Amino acid sequence: MGTVPFPAPKPVFVDDAGQAISGLPESPEPLRLVLLDFTWCPPCAEVWRAIREASREIPEASVHVYRVLFDRERLLGRKETVETAPLRPTPPPDAGTFTVTTVVALTDPFRKEYGPELAPVLILTDRGGKVLRRWTGYSHSLSADIVSEVRRLSSVPRSPGT
Repeated sequence: MGTVPFPAPKPVFVDDAGQAISGLPESPEPLRLVLLDFTWCPPCAEVWRAIREASREIPEASVHVYRVLFDRERLLGRKETVETAPLRPTPPPDAGTFTVTTVVALTDPFRKEYGPELAPVLILTDRGGKVLRRWTGYSHSLSADIVSEVRRLSSVPRSPGT
């Protein structure tokens, strides 16, 4: 909490042109929801449902959603663990009224910088990247928690540039 994860000290994402970048693409919304999304993760689908439900109660243009996908997946075998390209295509998520930008994380650099061990991870940040709230896993109250945090933060006067 309170840290600034993006931009990272070293590039951890790749843009549409295949160039390594350290930050998320710009957006005009004051708040960002960043979801570390994994194709093999059933709770990630539940987080998308919570985001969609929360979007119905949050004013438009308040939140931008970033979907972070990974360029490699780990396959656990009997004798070894191998990394491979994602096994399943990733359908576009339904985030309700929120705008979604999908970014691809470079697995090794991202893991070295942030080391996520559990999935899903949902991070609420300001436009500057400061972490305001983090949720790990899924709970039935996630939608209400998102709405509550966005409303609370939206009522606090913001300093210029955030």
